[in-house]
Amino acid sequence: MRLGIFGGSFSPVHFGHLLLAEYAREQLSLDEVWFVPAATPPHKLDQRLASDDDRVAMLQMAIAGNEAFTVCPLELERGGVSYTVDTLREIRTLVPDADLFLLIGGDSLADFSTWRSPDEICQMAAPAVMRRPGSPEPDWSVLAPYCSAERLASFAGNLVDVPGIGLSSTEIRRRCAAGQTIRYQTPRGVEMYIETKRLFGHPGV
Repeated sequence: MRLGIFGGSFSPVHFGHLLLAEYAREQLSLDEVWFVPAATPPHKLDQRLASDDDRVAMLQMAIAGNEAFTVCPLELERGGVSYTVDTLREIRTLVPDADLFLLIGGDSLADFSTWRSPDEICQMAAPAVMRRPGSPEPDWSVLAPYCSAERLASFAGNLVDVPGIGLSSTEIRRRCAAGQTIRYQTPRGVEMYIETKRLFGHPGV
């Protein structure tokens, strides 16, 4: 099985997330994409997130009907700061024979040396970079200290060209707090869930 691992806060999930996952599924010939909501992202320790239950509920609404998409709650169940290497170890025990692809942005690739155990990450999963229009070619050489030259060369094909859609969870939260509409930025079910639960303030209509 070719399995894509897509981590993030997803507070809330929006159409940009879904498009990235679908483009990755298609271009990397993935059998499944697992959305992995972080308990506490290590690079966003001061970020206020919706509750674990709310984020999982919104993700499940958003991916309903797509059999290739799954919500993976491993990091939420583990709690604490969410480190990718720990998550990959757990996934490896669940699907030991799967080829794992770690879906990341170009900025995450550039910062890869700051991640915990980057060498172990590169052994367990192949990084796959999402590239938006106008973005430069990824600099795969940053991974050279963490894997063999042969494995590094195999990563170069893991490039996913995605559309330039200007959506962000931060902006959605801001709009909710300001009483502005978030329609067409996230699936309708998620929008109504946010409004009903008043997760980020009351969104406009």
